[in-house]
Amino acid sequence: MVENSRLRAAIIGLGRMGAEPSSRLGKMSNGWSPVSHAESMVSLPEYELAGLCDIDPERVARFQELYSVAHGFTDYKKLIDTIQPDVISIATRTNLKEEIIRYAAQNGVSGIYVEKPLATSISQCQEILEIVKQAGIKLIYGTQRRGMPFFRKAKEMAYSGQWGKVQSVQFEYGASLLLWTLPHLTDLITYYTDCSTLASISAHCEFKKAYIPETTFIDEDPTIHSADITMQNGIRAILTPGKGANIRIHLEIGVININGDGYSIETHTAGEYIGKLTEIQRAYAPESKSGTQLLFADLAQAVKQNQAVTLGSYAEILGSTELLMGMVESGLQNGARIKLAAIRKNLTVTGRFGDLLA
Repeated sequence: MVENSRLRAAIIGLGRMGAEPSSRLGKMSNGWSPVSHAESMVSLPEYELAGLCDIDPERVARFQELYSVAHGFTDYKKLIDTIQPDVISIATRTNLKEEIIRYAAQNGVSGIYVEKPLATSISQCQEILEIVKQAGIKLIYGTQRRGMPFFRKAKEMAYSGQWGKVQSVQFEYGASLLLWTLPHLTDLITYYTDCSTLASISAHCEFKKAYIPETTFIDEDPTIHSADITMQNGIRAILTPGKGANIRIHLEIGVININGDGYSIETHTAGEYIGKLTEIQRAYAPESKSGTQLLFADLAQAVKQNQAVTLGSYAEILGSTELLMGMVESGLQNGARIKLAAIRKNLTVTGRFGDLLA
């Protein structure tokens, strides 16, 4: 790949994240828009969006016209064979991702942007990561908060040493569906704890069906009401039932709050009252490229320069999956605290919600 050439790209899966315009979401904080893969790709000079694919031909035709894309397909294999893309993005249901990634690896694709979640079990996640490693593919995970400058700024502040070491991270996003929603937060757990490996976990799960603890196949998407997590470096992460889309990073002598899902950052530090954090400063998210755009830009650089992506790692993707399955494993045991070794690699969750799979 010539470093200054445009990457030939294609999108597989034209749903909300694949191609729907961000205008559907209404007003968003700086750093969020554009959200979809198609919008982000066409906005970046690194890419030439050459093909689209979806099982719905009407959807393919609609987005071909909207984004001025010449080639449309209903079969991802025909897309890859015909377009021969350098990069693909995958925004399909999770149950299809492994086979698409395997075919891409066998047919010359160099980079993949894949929406969350990557897999429905730890063993499947390991298998997918091994496929891309063996093929030398650059893979980036579509958890866009990791790419957003304001979320990254919060981590820089937390690990600057100015207010001591990170003690714990609290997430206030309310009760959440495991595979439809929580991969965003489990990714941020690995990010803000600066650790990809779980030590132990306890979680309160709500299942629609009755399961025995030995169950290995969960054909639904359980709701996670809360979780108490300890990472191997000793930092704790707490998922609370409280809402507001806030993240609180607790340090030895301060707290950093990310408010409203990236709307603003507050620092609470020591003031004139001993032992109390009375000095409060707030900054608002500045204008920037979106998290999706920056993840795609990082992937393009990795492909062109044959280097690792910088916004995430395979260890963190696996660690995020282990956190998800650890919540289910604990939930099957009525919230018992379990260690990483007790999480079964073949425990599978389909993510079924109504008639749809995650």
